[in-house]
Amino acid sequence: MSQPAKNSTAVIIGLLIFIVAVPFIIGIIFWQNSRIDAQSTLSNCNIRNGCILPGGAIIQFTPPADVTKPFNITMRQVPASVKRISIHFTMRNMDLGFNRTDFKSQGNGRWTAHHAVLPVCVDERNDFLGDLTLDGQHYNIVFSAP
Repeated sequence: MSQPAKNSTAVIIGLLIFIVAVPFIIGIIFWQNSRIDAQSTLSNCNIRNGCILPGGAIIQFTPPADVTKPFNITMRQVPASVKRISIHFTMRNMDLGFNRTDFKSQGNGRWTAHHAVLPVCVDERNDFLGDLTLDGQHYNIVFSAP
């Protein structure tokens, strides 16, 4: 391969890495900032019976015994003004990638997220964080899987 061809290949590879890396880094920064700006951390809630968020909304789900299996999440008593809800699962001090599930309104203050999946940890940990977002308001939910 000639020298100009090697240089152009290196430039193209560098450009592709830049195009992929920059949005990824920006996404991580925004995600980290959303974790820092959480309205509150709910560490003593029982997600199986339902956790009450500030403002009165209730989130409830039962993580499956096999954490590789999908499960559903429900929210009740969500204010009518809320337009978007999502949850991102992670673990403390662990980078498990992007794992966001969006909720859909069912009407009458009820929202559901179908087929949510917990991230898999090779260390067999079961201490999870749910980063819940309601129209830009962030809540951290601390819970454990079975």
